[in-house]
Amino acid sequence: MAETNLSKNKEGYGYKYTDLAQIHEYLEQNNLKYYQYVETTEGKDYIMTVPIIEGKEQKPRRGVQIVDAVLNGIKNPAQEQGSATTYARRYSLLMAFGLATEDDDGASLTNKEEITTKEQAENYKLNFGKCKGMTIKEIIATNSDYANWLYQNGDELIKKCLNIILEK
Repeated sequence: MAETNLSKNKEGYGYKYTDLAQIHEYLEQNNLKYYQYVETTEGKDYIMTVPIIEGKEQKPRRGVQIVDAVLNGIKNPAQEQGSATTYARRYSLLMAFGLATEDDDGASLTNKEEITTKEQAENYKLNFGKCKGMTIKEIIATNSDYANWLYQNGDELIKKCLNIILEK
């Protein structure tokens, strides 16, 4: 992957953020072009990126799935979905050209639920992976290997849920 210096610190957000315009500008400076479109496969929308290198269109590259977003504190569905689409476009573009950034703005698309009780922890539902839609309690009961994997590799909220459930 090519190393790039494509990040900026958005004041007040507490994370580094690479916006689409910066990536576009970087690619133009390196005489690279592209276009993107949405392709639906098995009911899921994905960003497709077509790199144009030395004036020749390359094979389309499937990038990130456009997910339904929940932005912390924002109640406008159009803004939420626009943010999710922009996020998917940005990372699909980075993937298509093999670019890396010091970027960690995934937190803006994550629902920052506060889990404090065992009942809340047990009823927390996964929104990804092979157990998408299942509660932590269901996963522990039916797939302990995956529950262990989640404990090792899941985000902080999932680890917190598992810790609360496993407390004696």
